[in-house]
Parts: sequence; C-alpha cells; structure tokens
Amino acid sequence: MEVTIGQFAKLMDTTVRTLRYYDKMELLSPKKVNDYGQKVYTRVEWERYQQITIYKHLGLSLKEMKEQMTNGDVTNRELLLVQKAFMEKKQEEISETLDVIARMERLYKIEGQSEEVLDEFAFIMMDLFRREKRQVKVLEEHFQSEQLLTEQLRIMKDPELQAKMDREVWRLLQAIRKAVRHPDDVHQENVQDILTDMHRLFPSNKQFFSIVENEDFLANYNRDFNSYFPEDLADYMYKEMKAYYEAVNNSCPHK
Repeated sequence: MEVTIGQFAKLMDTTVRTLRYYDKMELLSPKKVNDYGQKVYTRVEWERYQQITIYKHLGLSLKEMKEQMTNGDVTNRELLLVQKAFMEKKQEEISETLDVIARMERLYKIEGQSEEVLDEFAFIMMDLFRREKRQVKVLEEHFQSEQLLTEQLRIMKDPELQAKMDREVWRLLQAIRKAVRHPDDVHQENVQDILTDMHRLFPSNKQFFSIVENEDFLANYNRDFNSYFPEDLADYMYKEMKAYYEAVNNSCPHK
C-alpha cells in the first residue's frame, strides 16, 4: 500500500488539511516518498492512523496522543483506566449541566412568566443551580452532628421539593428586584411573605442562613458560596432574611 495524501484522506474519510496538520506536529509523518518527491502513505501510516482514531475516541488531545505514541510510558491498560475516570467525570459534569438546563426550562414554562425578567436573572439562577450540589455536600459535612438539619438536606434532593424551591427562589428574586426599585412597605411585606412560604417549605433555612455570618466557614468555602448577585439585591436580600429569621427566633425560641 502506497498512496498519496489525497488518496489516503479518501480512504480514511478525513481531509488533506487534517493530515497535513498531523504531519506538521509529527503525529503522523510519512517517511517514504514517490518518484515525484511526494510523501506517500503506507501500511505503517494506516496502522498509526487507526491508533489516532482510537485515542481520539477515548478523548485524548493531539498532544497526549503524540506523547503516548512516541514514548509509550503508560501501558494501554493504564491509559484506559485514566480515560475511564476522565470520561466518568465528564459524564457527571454533562449530567449536572443538563439538570441546570432542565430546571431553567421549568422556570421559563411558569404561566404568566416574563421571559425578559427571567433573562435578566438567568445567569444568577444558573449559577445557583450549578453550585447547589457542592453546597449541599459542604453543609452536610458542616452540620453532620445535627440530625434534623442533615435530614432536611437529604429531603432537599427530592426533585419535587427542588422544583418548588426553585419557584420560590425565583419569586423571591423578583420580589426583591421590585422592592429595591420601589422601596415601600407593600413590596417589603411581599418579600417577607415569600420568606414565610420558603420557611414552611424548608424550615431549616434559618440555620443554614446562619453560616452567612460565620467568617471562618466562608473563608474555608468561599469558592462554593460566592455566587454572583448585584450588590443592591444582595444587600437587600441579606437585610430582609436577617430580619425575618430574627423574628422567627424571637417568636419561636424553642425551634
């Protein structure tokens, strides 16, 4: 088998441009030339191209392929195990991304929903959803000695409760947005009413809110809890949640 680059490209269902790039980076460089001085591809290159195809299927970068095919420091079995772990992590990331998208789609489908307003907050909501799994894990570790709280965190993973909480969080953000723009008693009361609904749905929110003022906790887990909020909304939310949970504690000190 001795064929030109164009013929080889057709045989391998690839492009001449791709083969030239492989040649340039010395990943697949034919050694033989024909009578016209053209590089020709032989069975050696065919076998090497098959290796490239398999490594590409496993998810290796071109640089990683070249290293493996040149040095071979890692056995194929070890390589498979490494790539398996990589792919499992990637699969988990894709699954989590699809979950974030599904949760956003549910919000967009709420009857009477203003897409324009949701678009304004879309990245904030997606960031909240994206961080939630890691946050729950951190909270489970932090409150592991408090059985009631850890049980609440487990319940929070229930898809039905999660969907309800998503709607309440979205209601809260909209209410805070209006209250910041129109600072009056009516809008403030609306925010407090939504916090009451959220507290009924998830009573342990007040304990979880306490970590906001725990400087040691935030220093250790800042990466997980530094979600982006516009400063005016974040300040208003903190003030109203603090007032709400102080009132809850004062009216029900035994809880």
